[in-house]
Amino acid sequence: MKNLTICVGTSCHLKGSHHVIDRIEQLLQEHDMEEQVNITAAFCMGRCKGNIGAVIDGRDILDLTEESVETVFRREILDQ
Repeated sequence: MKNLTICVGTSCHLKGSHHVIDRIEQLLQEHDMEEQVNITAAFCMGRCKGNIGAVIDGRDILDLTEESVETVFRREILDQ
């Protein structure tokens, strides 16, 4: 199981982190992977000046945005 943590603090919320979480949940359903990824929300991850704060299995994801969520999903979750 993969563990994905996404920041929902004020800055990331304003950047669309809740929309990103919703889209990732939709993509997990579309790929029948709900049981393979654990999504948790966290308050401020200390990256307020960058993109949405996210960590998967202890590794920072630096390019997560509302626009890049599907690309990040393919790369990080589907391993494509």
